[in-house]
Amino acid sequence: MSNPSGNEFESALTYSSYLAVDELLELQRPLSDGPEHDEMLFIIIHQTYELWFKQLIHEFTAAQQSLEDGDTHRSLAILGRIRTILKVCE
Repeated sequence: MSNPSGNEFESALTYSSYLAVDELLELQRPLSDGPEHDEMLFIIIHQTYELWFKQLIHEFTAAQQSLEDGDTHRSLAILGRIRTILKVCE
């Protein structure tokens, strides 16, 4: 990828920028006065579950496509990934 300014590091992709860490960490907005200590934990746990649910939908869609394509090996690998995610969410 070329950079017209000549500075290769100016637009370097970083862990933080790729994952939008700053934006992600701004999504926890406790509403209670104080805020209550456990409220942050509640928000983070439930936001994390929502992200896992989004990933499960992505994986099930890919598994369905692999099955429709007759790619059994890929389907089994994806189903294994789904199983692992579900174990994390127990």
